[in-house]
Amino acid sequence: MKRGVIVYNPTAGQKDRRQQINGVIDRARGQGIELINAPTTGPGDATEIVKTFLKRGLDVVVASGGDGTISEAAAGMVGSAVPLAVLPAGTSNVLAVELGIPRDVDAAEALLTEGVPTPIPIADAEGRPFLMWAGAGLDARVMGKMNLTLKRLLGRGGIFFTAANQFARYEFPRLEVEIDGQKHDATFAVISRARHYAGNWIIAPNAKISGPAFEVLLFQHRDHAKLFRMFLEMQRGNAGHLADGLARVVRGRDASIRSLEKYQVEVQVDGDCVLETPIRCRVRDETINLLLPHEEAVAL
Repeated sequence: MKRGVIVYNPTAGQKDRRQQINGVIDRARGQGIELINAPTTGPGDATEIVKTFLKRGLDVVVASGGDGTISEAAAGMVGSAVPLAVLPAGTSNVLAVELGIPRDVDAAEALLTEGVPTPIPIADAEGRPFLMWAGAGLDARVMGKMNLTLKRLLGRGGIFFTAANQFARYEFPRLEVEIDGQKHDATFAVISRARHYAGNWIIAPNAKISGPAFEVLLFQHRDHAKLFRMFLEMQRGNAGHLADGLARVVRGRDASIRSLEKYQVEVQVDGDCVLETPIRCRVRDETINLLLPHEEAVAL
């Protein structure tokens, strides 16, 4: 019998998920995998749970929840060859979109036995490992001010109320973004390894999560109408925000963001507001082994 742990956010996706997870555990046992039930209780829990159980010897780690929970679990696996299976259960599930992982938990369960272990380089923001992005400005504000009750009740609809409020109040802080030694001005910036953002939106069309470089989105205006248009074009998924000059993307391996204001600016990492400027991001030499569908593993 193989041994594993399933780390999950019990309230992800607008419902109490304990019964669903018990079903996953029962079905995994029938496949010869004994999963330890390990719900999280707060920020950072997934990382510590994974680190603790890895020391005891595991054959697989399963992470179920939103992108933040998945990112925390991955952060605890840096340096380990044990594979990580992702069961998406959050509001946006961008990592699943990016890597072709089924966004239905029942369908994603098949990866426990059929997934291909695929090494994915891990990135780092001030010592905090991450998979997809580190963003400074509006998106971090929204995540940091999120009304979790509304989010749990209404899903993406619940995010809208916080986003609208923070958008209206956004003061366009002056940021200095340095990419491979070259300095750029911005009022909103996202250091990205993912093509996708906020679900199916396209933020950086040429980003590659398995690659060694970042695609850094730079918004340099101080105009709410242009900021709204940028997000609208991203939502349309045709990279229109880059084609018409609303924003630009700069590729680099070493990226940093600092505030030019008298205050620091909030930073989101994989969808959770956990840092503030200044930050420096690099892709590390270490990888994590994600269990992916065969066709997606081959494509990477």
